[in-house]
Amino acid sequence: MKNKRLIAVLAAAGVLVVGVVAYFGLKGGNNIGLLEEDAFRAVSDIQNEKVSYLDSEAVALSESSENDAGLRAIAMEASALVNEERTQAGLDELEWDQNLETVSHVRAKECSQSFSHTRPSGKQWYTVNSKIQGGENLAFGFDTADDAVDAWMNSPTHRDNILYDEFEKVAISIYQDDDGTCYWAQEYGY
Repeated sequence: MKNKRLIAVLAAAGVLVVGVVAYFGLKGGNNIGLLEEDAFRAVSDIQNEKVSYLDSEAVALSESSENDAGLRAIAMEASALVNEERTQAGLDELEWDQNLETVSHVRAKECSQSFSHTRPSGKQWYTVNSKIQGGENLAFGFDTADDAVDAWMNSPTHRDNILYDEFEKVAISIYQDDDGTCYWAQEYGY
């Protein structure tokens, strides 16, 4: 009986340890992180899509909220760094797109609630505006454009989006949560 109780206690402790490690692994033990999942849609996927998604409520809320000019300047700096990486790879620069910026505002704020390519509503990342979203990179905890772009470039899935030769447009938004954590959303389009 004592052995069964000891085994149960050890199993419970093991589950707790795994849960804590998973939590801090996702949140980044040093409060920074990337989501190592693929968030990419080919242009043919967008063109052949039978149902188009537009989350007009989220877009309206995004457009009505004030965006910090300092954070936008950092986002624009990150966009310039992304274009430097593309130029060094022999690719065309990406054009900043206002429609994608609206989408990136929505996604950056949503990531503060649920750091995932799945939106808090349970829908896929591209359902903010499925006609223009071709790729997405997310990050949190980075305070500078250099650090965020370096992290994305050191991650194979994020690097693939940055260097995908068919993307033509980009926008990046940063949402700063009440605790000061910055959530980054980089949206790509064709």
